[in-house]
Amino acid sequence: MVVRIPVYVFRDPHFAPARDTVACAAPIEEVVKVYGGGGLANTAGLISVFRGAAVYRDSNGKTYLGVWGARKAAKFRGALRRQDVELAVIEATPPARLVWYSTRPTRRSKRTTATFKRDQ
Repeated sequence: MVVRIPVYVFRDPHFAPARDTVACAAPIEEVVKVYGGGGLANTAGLISVFRGAAVYRDSNGKTYLGVWGARKAAKFRGALRRQDVELAVIEATPPARLVWYSTRPTRRSKRTTATFKRDQ
């Protein structure tokens, strides 16, 4: 039986000065199955692969994990597709707000290891 999961593809204003970065998010349960969990809010798997992760949460506690950047979003969706699931790609923001996002520095960068965006 093929499971159908929602995957949100949208433009998010939080990740770049142009305020139109492509982002992609899916339910946390499905993301952890593919990339693994660990770390703060089970984002360690995504951070190790994509050098960053975003956490979206609604008022009921439903959590979505995501990445930003067009290429990363495509790679994210591709990995989910290979897990015997059918993706319901929804071109809208997830029904949740961005709680925080975290980035890991590259070899060339001397920045701190995490940047957090908290609820406002």
